[in-house]
Amino acid sequence: MIRAAIFDFDGTIVDSMPVWNDAGKIYLEKLGIKAEDGLGDKLLEMNMKEGAEYLKRAYGLEKSLAEICAGINGVIMDAYRFTIPLKAGVAALLERLKNAGIKMVICTNTDREAFMPAVERLCIGHFFERMFTTSEMRVSKNHPEAFLAVADYLGTSPEETAVFEDALYAIRTAYRAGFTTCGIYDETSRKNTERIKEFSNFYGNDYEELSGKIENILF
Repeated sequence: MIRAAIFDFDGTIVDSMPVWNDAGKIYLEKLGIKAEDGLGDKLLEMNMKEGAEYLKRAYGLEKSLAEICAGINGVIMDAYRFTIPLKAGVAALLERLKNAGIKMVICTNTDREAFMPAVERLCIGHFFERMFTTSEMRVSKNHPEAFLAVADYLGTSPEETAVFEDALYAIRTAYRAGFTTCGIYDETSRKNTERIKEFSNFYGNDYEELSGKIENILF
């Protein structure tokens, strides 16, 4: 049985991936630099520090990593504060998990100062015992250590811990580390849908479908 759950944030809890997909491009445009094709796909697999390092190296930026991170965060901050919505059906699942005594945390690549305004605006903070960021952990979700460290905090084994993700690289990492993986569809990851399903113990095109599939292991 599942005793705990680790939720990604962007694309899993909130419908924010279109904002993130264009954030690096918009930031570079503000500096008068044309972004390469596919930049958004590259940056989505990195945490903020890794993304800043890539932009600095690939585009010869003279700004510090802190300045680049601040610039990217500035592009997306207003969206988190005012417009990014919850994904349909996720609030009902969080409520059911909370009532069932499942311990929940967030583990996200997004910097805390960026995503917390959305957590507060959407009134979902009370569902989670803690919110981890890979920047603070200094490891990305390309590495199993990110998920294993969170499971250690929760006091559960990977098999007892469900990981909810929308991105191929992250759900693949969690699956290979022995976690019970729950994939959720996101438009930004559409081209990887079939691969995501390969690494998902359970998969849903929406939360109603996913909730039905995981009923027996959670409730």
